[in-house]
Amino acid sequence: MRLIQKPVMVRLCSVVIMLCLSMAGLQAQELKCQLTVNAQKISGVDPAVFTTMQTALNEYMNTKAWTTDVFSPEERIECSISIQILSPPVAQDVYNATITVQSSRPVFNSSYNSPMFNFLDKDCEITYVQNQSIDFSPTAYNSNLSSILGFYAYMIIGLDYESFSKGGGTKYFNICEQIKNMVPTSAPDAKGWRPYDGTRNRYWLIDNIQASKYEPFRKALWDYHYAGMDNFYDKPALARANIMNALDKLQQISKDNPNGILIATFFQAKSDELIGVFSGADATEKTKAANYLRSIDPTNSTKYDKLIKN
Repeated sequence: MRLIQKPVMVRLCSVVIMLCLSMAGLQAQELKCQLTVNAQKISGVDPAVFTTMQTALNEYMNTKAWTTDVFSPEERIECSISIQILSPPVAQDVYNATITVQSSRPVFNSSYNSPMFNFLDKDCEITYVQNQSIDFSPTAYNSNLSSILGFYAYMIIGLDYESFSKGGGTKYFNICEQIKNMVPTSAPDAKGWRPYDGTRNRYWLIDNIQASKYEPFRKALWDYHYAGMDNFYDKPALARANIMNALDKLQQISKDNPNGILIATFFQAKSDELIGVFSGADATEKTKAANYLRSIDPTNSTKYDKLIKN
């Protein structure tokens, strides 16, 4: 049961709800996903196609049981997926698109949700036939669209679990790897699943997360969230110290692979939050944090300069 992985967040009422659900043989959904399809600039296609697509994909993401764990309603992982249709069909019912995926997780003793994942997938060719069911299995390839959505569902779940328990996301990252391996590399819509499709795509995202040399990245997720953010309410100094430990690990990864997908993806989600994390620190700690952040994430250097100026 998933609640045991959120130690301090467990409340008696949640336990009761979970027991009731288990006894009834029911399974609450893992994701609270807001999925949008933007096709406003597309001509020559009935707009109802995209309206139907959005409705069907929302239902798919929010009603499918992605794990065997039981989630209470308040535990569902908040996430969003935005599908931007780029052009009229390149073939019958086939569209070029970009997909932006975001997720967050709650911070203990606050109403704040910490951003976990913010990823722009530029390599998407999706097939959608209006009113056709969406079939998915991690052990078989049905369509590129269902594989992409399944991949990101398990990526979101894996990152969430990893932030609460060291190694907690392994099972779900393995499923992402399995989904990737099921996609025929010769398929016309396989772009983004292969190593030669660029440096920031689905292939390299799961490859790096699974690689032993990037294991410190996963440890940094726990340091940052469970040991860091979840302590901010009553132990802000300890929280910042643990977040610095996370930055230590990320800096080592960055030295070996400065343009790596994991570092870029992490700071795409976290750069603004980190300004807030260290804004309450003393001048010495602010300077140290700013120097760390500028060295690891030079793209956002001007943001981190604010720490020293304030």
